[in-house]
Amino acid sequence: MTNIGSSFARAPNLLTQNILQSGVSRTSVELLRLQEKISSGREVNRPSDDPIYTSVIAVLDGRIERYDQRLRNIQHAGATLGTLDNALNNATELARESVAIASDQLNTTSDAVTRRNQAVVIQSLLTELQSTANTNYLDIHVFAGSTTSRAPIQEFRGGYRYVGQGEGLRTDIGQELDLPITIGADLAFGALSTRVEGDVDLNPGLTRQTPLEDVRGARQRGVSLGQINVTVDDGVTPVTITVDLSQATTVGDALDILESAIRTQDPAALDGAYPSNGVVGERLSIDAAAGYTITFNDIGAGTTAQDLGLQGFNFIDGAPVNTNLNQDLDPELSDRTLLGDLNPAVARTYGDILFRNGDAVGVMTTDPAMTIGQLRASVAALDLGIRVEINGDGRAIDVINEVSGLTMSVGESGGTAATTLGIRSLSDRTATSVFNFGKGVQIADGEIDPVTGLPDANRNVDFRVTLTDGSTFTVDLVEADLVDVGALLTKINAEAATAGLGAVFNATLATTGNGIVFEDSSGGAGQTSVSNLNGYAASDLGLLNATFTAGAPATFAAEDRAGVRVDSIFSTLVELRNALDANSRIGIQLAGERLEEDIDRIVRARALVGVRASRVDKGEDRVTEARLLDEEIRSGLRDLDYTAAATKFSLLELQRQAGLATASRVTGLSLLDFLG
Repeated sequence: MTNIGSSFARAPNLLTQNILQSGVSRTSVELLRLQEKISSGREVNRPSDDPIYTSVIAVLDGRIERYDQRLRNIQHAGATLGTLDNALNNATELARESVAIASDQLNTTSDAVTRRNQAVVIQSLLTELQSTANTNYLDIHVFAGSTTSRAPIQEFRGGYRYVGQGEGLRTDIGQELDLPITIGADLAFGALSTRVEGDVDLNPGLTRQTPLEDVRGARQRGVSLGQINVTVDDGVTPVTITVDLSQATTVGDALDILESAIRTQDPAALDGAYPSNGVVGERLSIDAAAGYTITFNDIGAGTTAQDLGLQGFNFIDGAPVNTNLNQDLDPELSDRTLLGDLNPAVARTYGDILFRNGDAVGVMTTDPAMTIGQLRASVAALDLGIRVEINGDGRAIDVINEVSGLTMSVGESGGTAATTLGIRSLSDRTATSVFNFGKGVQIADGEIDPVTGLPDANRNVDFRVTLTDGSTFTVDLVEADLVDVGALLTKINAEAATAGLGAVFNATLATTGNGIVFEDSSGGAGQTSVSNLNGYAASDLGLLNATFTAGAPATFAAEDRAGVRVDSIFSTLVELRNALDANSRIGIQLAGERLEEDIDRIVRARALVGVRASRVDKGEDRVTEARLLDEEIRSGLRDLDYTAAATKFSLLELQRQAGLATASRVTGLSLLDFLG
């Protein structure tokens, strides 16, 4: 018998049951989903819940994840900078302790034994300072610049060598916080020498093999390669062609491309080969045939013709007419430059160059076929802690001492190769102001008689030179004589000539190594000597510690006082240790004065670290605030409103119970219920 519910007129039982079950099921599904939201605490659990909100939440999730990583990086940066600050504080304390020792040992009560004992203390401070400079945090050496995987300060031949590089290690802490979290030891402690700056413009010549990237160009902005227009005029019908130079790599390539394009257009336009292979001096040259004019011009905003020095040129019958200025291509030095191509207008010699750093000596041989790069590699291979670099403007080469505590010099080895390359540390062109590590040469000048108050010439004479035959002359230096070593030697020789000894005396430079040398041809049985009269010139020039060698002529070789030291606290402490060990009061005093400068350098570095740490702290606050804002927005989109959910849950539960009750009653009705 078929039961028909009152609300489903003439409906079969199966349909009625399906409809009732569907209604209850929908309510149950809603309850299930609401239970899931309540248990997870989220309004949106899957993309189907709300596709638009889901996409926005995904973007916010990514941003918050990046903020979290950035906060971890910032916290790491802060800890690293904190380690730096502590290390710099330790270094400052070590330096101040060293200053106190130097000051104490200048007292008259200190003797040689006491000072030797204090030299041992300074050595222990040096060791501790090296350990401080090699401080690491989580395997990051904080004073190694950008190369943080190894200890930056290493012992080398009795000195201390900095092997780090770069400004500092950077980490992702946001664009507003783009700053290094480590520093180089050179910034805090000093690690590289002032350079032996090349004093000769090596001015490499232009050749067909010169790479275009190694020339400054006519505008001094390099060469921008592209297309240019070339007009070939035979006097009847001028024709303009476009030539693409973008694939040229050398001067010869550019010339070959131009020649090929011109000859293709008009085989008779060029008169034979290029003069001097297309290069005259530092300019390009095109040999136009008789009756032809060849003109070069840039296209639009291009600058290729200008950079190659061709813009505005009319090449007529092999005679280039310059209608523009500054057309030299002005090649610059690079590792590819051959020594044989350096400044063709100047005679250059090749041969051995002597490098010295501390007690270690090495000799490097030059020849015309050697490149600058090979020269640099050869010096590095000597393993003396000496580096050769091309200077900033690409016109000279510099030599750098990398080892604190050692004194570097670059000298000749019987020739003039170092001088012609401009890298000899003591040449005629060397300013005497660099002597004695920048202390210069102190002379007696403008002295007066304390009794009369009048100028006293005798008090202004600096030193006396005694030759092997006993003859003597004095040297009275003035500031004009100290412009450079050449002026100094000229004055000493002039004083000898004034004394009638010019024929048997000559002041010059050492032919091997460095230093001022007196050549004595007087032929006596004694020894050449120098005695100080007034001031400190004899000592500052190294003449009081000179070496005498008998011969014809006899030589009197002064100490090299133009050596190059690394301006660092390590150098200063080594010098203080050595001065204490040698019981040198002057050396102790000089080291103590330099330590004050070293402390200032450390304090400046610590101030820089403090500024960076402050920026990191402020950056952390900004990132935290941005993260909280994004979390708030995400929470509004994703998180569940528990109050509303609880109310809805109660309603759905009531609805479900009502549905079940209704279904129970409806399914129990029959035809008799309708008929009754």
